[in-house]
Amino acid sequence: MTGKAVFLDTSIQIAQVIHGPETKRRISDRISNYDITVSSSVVRQEFKRRLLGEALYLLRQLNKHQSFARVMRHVTDILPPQNARKKQICLDILLTIHEGASDVELTERCRRYLRTLLTQGLNTFDAETGHILRGVGCAGLTCGVVEKSPYERYDMGSKLCSKAGSICGVVQFMRQNADALRVLLRHLQAMEGSEKTIEIQRAEQFLQNVLDDPESASKLEPCLKVGDLLIALESRGIPVFYTMNPKESKHFCRFLKQEMVVRPVNPELEDQVEPNYTDS
Repeated sequence: MTGKAVFLDTSIQIAQVIHGPETKRRISDRISNYDITVSSSVVRQEFKRRLLGEALYLLRQLNKHQSFARVMRHVTDILPPQNARKKQICLDILLTIHEGASDVELTERCRRYLRTLLTQGLNTFDAETGHILRGVGCAGLTCGVVEKSPYERYDMGSKLCSKAGSICGVVQFMRQNADALRVLLRHLQAMEGSEKTIEIQRAEQFLQNVLDDPESASKLEPCLKVGDLLIALESRGIPVFYTMNPKESKHFCRFLKQEMVVRPVNPELEDQVEPNYTDS
């Protein structure tokens, strides 16, 4: 791989689909500065699980309520605070559809958009991503979305690594990269306690477990529980990491000597470039 490359994490890949026009423009402008765009197997799996999973949830709600307005009210009023990420993704999807039309028009428009997102979303991901690193060998690369019945039934495969069997490559990946994982574990262990988020603590515990017993990797459901860690490991060697969620990524970028570029949620703000991670 030659040329200047940028790694697009899950938050950027989702934002390119469902965020507002100004955010999409800013992301496009940023990406245009690079020769190569790169993502990974775990990012693709998270894209399916988070974005397409919520699209299926909304389609089921739309089939139940038969009203765009009632589905919007369900998302804003019924989803509990602990489902904040789910709620935000659902709202972002619905806001891409809402343009002041009548509820009947919006309902039908929403149904068609959600079906297109479900059936074509991964194809769009693949087509618009220059390279997808196989790294961890996530089973999501081979498991798509199967439409069983239009607008009604969709098979998205299992969310669990432990159910993927031999097509999941996480055990082999952990074995092949044991030396690098030990160095990363020491880095995480040396962090100040105040810096260790719950996700960082989970990553530390996961690394301890798989270094003791690599065969346990898939049983620990890493894609669900330590996705940020896996994505960071798959991004090794790519000099720039582009994200909207820097909280955990900054620690991995520091370890991997990557420049981190953060796209703020507010589209009026410029991207924040953190080149200091290449020097620490």
